[in-house]
Amino acid sequence: EELLAQFMQTTMSHQKSTDAVIQNLEVQMGQLAKQMAEKPTGTFRANTEKNPKEECKAVVTRSQKQEDVEANRVLQ
Repeated sequence: EELLAQFMQTTMSHQKSTDAVIQNLEVQMGQLAKQMAEKPTGTFRANTEKNPKEECKAVVTRSQKQEDVEANRVLQ
């Protein structure tokens, strides 16, 4: 009986802690949603640099394959 009471007390304590964490997450999600709604659409937060040559000559994939974009061929 005492063991059951101790278990119930521990469970209630964990439940209260979980409820507090969930409430905190709900507040944070609300803040993020508000920030996203206020953000102008079609813009980047970071400063981007324009490609000085305005073109891409090659693309390297994660598997280290390199593709020549101009000739549209795989180089290896």
